[in-house]
Amino acid sequence: MSMIKEKYKAQQVMEGAGVLVNRVFGHGQTREFDPFLMLDYFNIEENKESPGFPWHPHKGMETITYILKGNAKHEDSMGNSGIISDGELQWMSAGKGIYHQEMLEPSPQGIQGFQFWVNLPADKKLKEPDYQYIKKGEMKSSFGEGVEVRVISGEYNQISGPIDKSDLGISMLHVIVESGKSVNLTRDKDKQGFLFIFEGKAKLNGEKISSVTAYTLDSGELNVEAGNESAVQFIYVQGRPLKEPIAWHGPVVMNTQEEIQSTFRDLQMGTFVQGIKF
Repeated sequence: MSMIKEKYKAQQVMEGAGVLVNRVFGHGQTREFDPFLMLDYFNIEENKESPGFPWHPHKGMETITYILKGNAKHEDSMGNSGIISDGELQWMSAGKGIYHQEMLEPSPQGIQGFQFWVNLPADKKLKEPDYQYIKKGEMKSSFGEGVEVRVISGEYNQISGPIDKSDLGISMLHVIVESGKSVNLTRDKDKQGFLFIFEGKAKLNGEKISSVTAYTLDSGELNVEAGNESAVQFIYVQGRPLKEPIAWHGPVVMNTQEEIQSTFRDLQMGTFVQGIKF
């Protein structure tokens, strides 16, 4: 019996100031991925300037930026700034409101990475903004025969990730499987989960799965086997669904349309973030 519920082939869309990204899922698909809202995958092979994602607001949700190649320069309205480099990650909680920008910097290897959006429960949507920055060496890996599992959040083989989102039951793994090898994973019954394969060819419980494609999954045991031609890389994510109403407009995710309208009035009046107008 297939473990795959639905297949989501990424579609190319333009975001930010003109960055071509692979939109894996987003608007209209929140029920299937709850508590996750959106996943974008970008892979710019050329060593050239990118327009990036200049100043914009967020509210009521969290963003996760994970860089595999290149650099992203981050700044926000709280005065934080820094460089997210290859193998590093930033998990930002917008809470009641924040402005930020992420500008992609060229490198000889190109630029490759992900941005996830995660919903916040109603009782945390107006909390103070904060973020965690995971530097190289802070993300631990589990190693097996031809397998590396980088633990971003949650646990795997008694290794805990640097991001603790146990309140939402979130686990997030970056898995690398060498050609001809396989890895076993578990999809918990009380959660929703998906696998996004972004490099190589593989089989999921004997069923072929395609690259740059996400698969929502039934609960149970999973076996991912890499093809014989090359290694396979994928992101495996689980989370406990919020099952709350979602009102979503652009970078603002609330529970009602009234909250959305109130937020955009604040943006128009310059009262979204006190003392700052863009």
